[in-house]
Amino acid sequence: MKVSKNTKKAGWTLIGSMLGFIVAKKYSPKETYPFILIGGFIGTCLGEELINEPKEEKML
Repeated sequence: MKVSKNTKKAGWTLIGSMLGFIVAKKYSPKETYPFILIGGFIGTCLGEELINEPKEEKML
């Protein structure tokens, strides 16, 4: 099954947000939203760095 680059990025963002939520519930049960945002941002950054897309060669 082939998955697009955007789907992979969305997966990393979701994983980061979920981890942020888990950390927020453990350390600060009242304020979860900032942790979810930070986790999503970290997941997005990881997705950008870890996902390689094949380079297309142009034929002239």
